[in-house]
Amino acid sequence: MPIESPGRRTRILLVDDCALVRQALKELLEHEEDLSVCGEAEDREGALAAVDECNPDLAIVDLRLRGSDGMELIRDLHREYPRLLLLVLSMYDESVYAEEAIRAGASGYVSKLEATSKLMDALRFVLRGEIYRR
Repeated sequence: MPIESPGRRTRILLVDDCALVRQALKELLEHEEDLSVCGEAEDREGALAAVDECNPDLAIVDLRLRGSDGMELIRDLHREYPRLLLLVLSMYDESVYAEEAIRAGASGYVSKLEATSKLMDALRFVLRGEIYRR
């Protein structure tokens, strides 16, 4: 189900164990008129609490989280919040982890080594209700 609609800001949750990465993502996303970062988390527990608190439309999730497993978080979020869109942004090898992430419930996978334009392309694909595969 597509999220994009005129005049509506898409609420995004950032889940990454690195504060610097979350800050850079927030700055990138806040430049888009239709996007808004509603929350941040560095681990599984924080992410689950943030979903309940800020009710995001989409979560950008890293596979490496402080003291927890991002893939497990993706499975949990997909099971508990089936309408929440999930986009993985990770340093882990895309050829190994992308299909597993999609099977777990993610709608796309982007490597942190890619240009920011690729992340934005993937985000737009996912918001249109499509699966982003490189």
